[in-house]
Amino acid sequence: MPKLSRYFIKSGMLYLFFGVIVYFLSEFPGLQWEIHLMPVYWHMIALGWITQIIMGVSLWMYPKGKNPASKNGSTIGWITYLSLNFGLILRIVSEPFLYLYKDLFIYPFVSSIIFQLLGILCFVLEIWPRLEPQGKK
Repeated sequence: MPKLSRYFIKSGMLYLFFGVIVYFLSEFPGLQWEIHLMPVYWHMIALGWITQIIMGVSLWMYPKGKNPASKNGSTIGWITYLSLNFGLILRIVSEPFLYLYKDLFIYPFVSSIIFQLLGILCFVLEIWPRLEPQGKK
């Protein structure tokens, strides 16, 4: 398994673990939070866990075609991983406080969206050439 795929899958499992903890904290009876944790939970599960597991496995399993990447992964693959995770971490630390301190947290929040979109775009650019029919030359 390529190094990049291992990073995606291990990161996805960490987001699953911490996402469940965030859910527990947001729904535990008797705990009253002034911050909103449910959006953080949904992003940790949807983008952190599910999306990263899918990306890691697809980068591992789809054939690489004419230009095989090294065992460590391609540059665009690493840009995908780093920008998606940096954007997700920015979102986790900014979104809960956005409603209380909008002026302070709006820029990290908007930056998180841009980094996540960059990560998704880079993934599409990385995986698209691998989706050609096998017999096509």
